[in-house]
Amino acid sequence: MTLTFTPDCLPMPRAGAPSEGPHGALARAVGPRGIAALAQRGSRESTLALSAAGFPGLTFDGEHERATIGREATERLLDRIGMAYLRAERAVGAPPHEQLAALVEQLRQAEQSRPRVIKVELMGPVSLALLVSDEHERPLAYDPALRETLVQHVTLRAAWVRDLIGSAGATALICLDEPLLDALSSPFCPLDEDEGHDMLARALAELRGPRGVCAAGRPAWDTLLTLPVDVIFFDAYEQSAGLVQAATLVASFLNGGGALGWGIVPTDTAAMAQERAETLARRFATTVEYLAAAGGLAPEQISGSALISTSGGLGQLPAAQAVQAATLCAKVSGAARAMFGLSN
Repeated sequence: MTLTFTPDCLPMPRAGAPSEGPHGALARAVGPRGIAALAQRGSRESTLALSAAGFPGLTFDGEHERATIGREATERLLDRIGMAYLRAERAVGAPPHEQLAALVEQLRQAEQSRPRVIKVELMGPVSLALLVSDEHERPLAYDPALRETLVQHVTLRAAWVRDLIGSAGATALICLDEPLLDALSSPFCPLDEDEGHDMLARALAELRGPRGVCAAGRPAWDTLLTLPVDVIFFDAYEQSAGLVQAATLVASFLNGGGALGWGIVPTDTAAMAQERAETLARRFATTVEYLAAAGGLAPEQISGSALISTSGGLGQLPAAQAVQAATLCAKVSGAARAMFGLSN
């Protein structure tokens, strides 16, 4: 494990929280240990845009969050990505100007708080393979050569982003967002589970420094916990039961220095309106107690390796609700830290 900070129930909302103005969620995301999350809000900064843009032959429609390739143009340029990957030419991973300008501006805002660690989310290769399609609306997941190039592309992009953040004097926590990872269990998915997990594992294995995975839906803990990963973000609001059922594997992961991003703050509008920081913190603490008992761990060890997050990304929420979720995330963090006696 390569974490360079102690999580200690610090707030770490998912991508998509506005950062502008005095009430910007970015400022609240910076904890007492100097840990920040880039906002990544808007069509140019989304995990899909930041990951997919610049792929050979790709056209990105930010308004509709749609990425397509022209197969002929893409196939002519595949060797360029393959050679850059083999030679570790990270400069090839630089995004196009629109994404670059947005990323640099958000990094400039983050630098004002002088964080030691900055989280950036990129869409992972499995979800990219299922979401990016050719001109015939056929997902790239059907083509083994294009799948391999996607893995190489994501690896180069992640390395470039890591270097950019490093040049600002911070450590990058690169998280691969896999919103469609649970689709691998469907018989209609063009990728089988072994193929998809291998793609994700190889992309993660190439990342130097702290690395994470953002899983949606019901996580396949038996697979996720064996990946070369330091932090796993998951929906703890709806899907915590599976975590307790996998307590033995979770204990091994945490004992090895891993951390969990507990998405205990819901992003559903109705649920968010009903919840309060204190009740969510108690809900988190109760699950910690269950997990501790089932896995033979001390509750303090689990809370010490926990980040308090949102159940999903915030980019699709209206700005006011995204700020509300990020604010609630910070409040739950404060309440949880008090419950477990974690110092400020």
